[in-house]
Amino acid sequence: MNHTCRAAVLAVALLGFACGGNDASEETSRTSEPAGSQDDSTQVAFSEADLDKFALGLRKEIDAVKAAQQQAASAANAQARGEAIQAQFETATIPSGAAASGLSEARYRGIREQVDRVFTTLDFQGKIDGPLSIDLERSDPQMKARVSGDAFDGLPSESATALRARMDQLVPVWSEYKTLVAVAG
Repeated sequence: MNHTCRAAVLAVALLGFACGGNDASEETSRTSEPAGSQDDSTQVAFSEADLDKFALGLRKEIDAVKAAQQQAASAANAQARGEAIQAQFETATIPSGAAASGLSEARYRGIREQVDRVFTTLDFQGKIDGPLSIDLERSDPQMKARVSGDAFDGLPSESATALRARMDQLVPVWSEYKTLVAVAG
């Protein structure tokens, strides 16, 4: 592969990070469910203790992303660089995060997806100090409705209460993770 092709592949990979395109599992779950059922069918009830475990897992994911970014920066060739870039993807970091959390991978992933959805919405609304932003002028009606609504809607009430109670601890960790993957460190 010549230098121009390698640069193009790297640019596409980084663009995927910037656009949040590294979550193949989210796209898979969307396409396998009937329209309108995703929010209701994927809700997992969680407690403050579950969120404490989730925080441990997300910190492990942060460590994995940082290590992979260092490997990518010092890679001797394109193949090693590509492997290091792939090691930053959620498909590579979620299993180690789940193991560190002590939760099953399915449970960890369910909690992770719900927390991410709530925090992303809150960040878009400007209600938390996070790294994300959105141009509502260019957003589709579904996203506009999401951003204008209550970020906690759709969560079981006990989960919403637990998440509100742990926001001070979780938002900084989530924000660090999002910054690492959204802007590729």
